[in-house]
Amino acid sequence: MRDNIIEHIKDNIMNFFIIVTLVDVAIFISGMILAPDAKLGYDSYILPVLIGFLGIIPGLIMYSKKELTIKQVIIRNVLQLILTEAIILSFLVGPSIFSSEENRAGVIAICISVAVIYIAVIVIRYFLDLKTAARITEALKAYQEEESNKA
Repeated sequence: MRDNIIEHIKDNIMNFFIIVTLVDVAIFISGMILAPDAKLGYDSYILPVLIGFLGIIPGLIMYSKKELTIKQVIIRNVLQLILTEAIILSFLVGPSIFSSEENRAGVIAICISVAVIYIAVIVIRYFLDLKTAARITEALKAYQEEESNKA
């Protein structure tokens, strides 16, 4: 059980770094489109790290001791996305989220960005896990061949 928790924490740390990288890219792209002449201060460097941390909070609380079915994984991912959206919107926009029409466009942009980053994290993790599985399979095949040659 302890190994499962450690593995879960490692997965969330990996997600954190992927999220921070993707948030940096999203800020760059949206900044180049919406405000190419704007200059950011040093305090702007901490924003992706804070968003990365906020983005993994739902993942940390979604730990399960048992294997989940595909349906359960999908439901958890949807719940995790909703929680992530709520946490990040609360942090970035706060109580003024519904106060004006102009906020709605920003809120929609943030929601879309969070969803795209969330899906990108899942896709990136899938390909990283696929690569790891292939490496383990090759190592297992080599071990089995080595054992069969001994016999």
